Amino acid sequence: MALTLEPQVRQEIERLRHKTHDKRIAQRLSALLWVADGKTQLEAANLLGVTQRQVRKWLRLFRTAGLEALCTLHHRGDPGNLHPAQIERLKAEIATGRFLTAQQISDWIDETFDVRYTARGARDLLPRIGVSYHKATGFFWKANPTKQNEFIENYEQDKAEADGRETRRYFVDACHPVWGVELLYGCWLLVGQRFLVGVGGGRKRLNILGGYCPDDHEYLDIRLTRDNINGQQFVNFLRLLRARHPETTKFILYLDNAKYYHAAVVKDWLARHPEFQLKFLPAYSPNLNLIERMWKLLRKKAFTRWHKTFEAMEEAVGEVLDHLEDYRDELTTLMTEKFQLHPQAKAVSDHAAAA
Repeated sequence: MALTLEPQVRQEIERLRHKTHDKRIAQRLSALLWVADGKTQLEAANLLGVTQRQVRKWLRLFRTAGLEALCTLHHRGDPGNLHPAQIERLKAEIATGRFLTAQQISDWIDETFDVRYTARGARDLLPRIGVSYHKATGFFWKANPTKQNEFIENYEQDKAEADGRETRRYFVDACHPVWGVELLYGCWLLVGQRFLVGVGGGRKRLNILGGYCPDDHEYLDIRLTRDNINGQQFVNFLRLLRARHPETTKFILYLDNAKYYHAAVVKDWLARHPEFQLKFLPAYSPNLNLIERMWKLLRKKAFTRWHKTFEAMEEAVGEVLDHLEDYRDELTTLMTEKFQLHPQAKAVSDHAAAA
């Protein structure tokens, strides 16, 4: 039986599949997406290494009980020698971020509950109780939580006004890939093997000034190999926006406080073009600039292989930024208008929402 997914439902399924660390849930979500894309249940089953009957059961569960039921695993495994109350206390301790290794967790269990686990046993236990390994998320402690909340409030007002035609919004920022410096990366190798990649002197860099529109996901930029980003180049970027959308009567640009945005040539140009409004992010708040996530994708895709020359690096950057349609699924989950706020700002925001 054919499966049709509404765009919003598909987007949520893709987001959950990208987010989950449980292979079993990822399999179920992949089966939904593949069958919706036209694959047969048998084809999806073969790709996942399961039976056609299993795929049929997942589809039936989704149709009858919904996405949440599909993503609920009733069998999470045996919690071992710990009682439910001990499991909850362990999870609360893990949530503080204090444990860096499984051995530290096994030591804490021994000291707290007088229950012995080896490091391997702790690693086996953790996924069964809903724990996975994550990287810590950094943020600037100096950021002003009040100003971050004010920015979000103003942003939501702009969002209600924007229609993608007469009013357009862009997150703007510069990126400066340096040849021979940002090209070191990690990869799987044989035990004892060393894999050498050449590095340059760090003097040749590509200067990119880009803008991302959250309303229709348009991305455009200017790239410079000899000149630096300055006030005149920013004006050139504004002209590019103006030429791309001559019907637009209001451009709202969100950007940091780089000096070239305040240059005299910029002020003169803006005085003649009042349709452009610059809205500056609070200090120490790259977390509020969506285009920073675009740069993250760029580094992930373009800088995980060695580029022998600067021109090869420049070409790799173009392969990503000029073909963003190839990364539609990743961008759908990456470029959401959900901002990681300063902890104090988030606490204020959550309290206001509850009130």
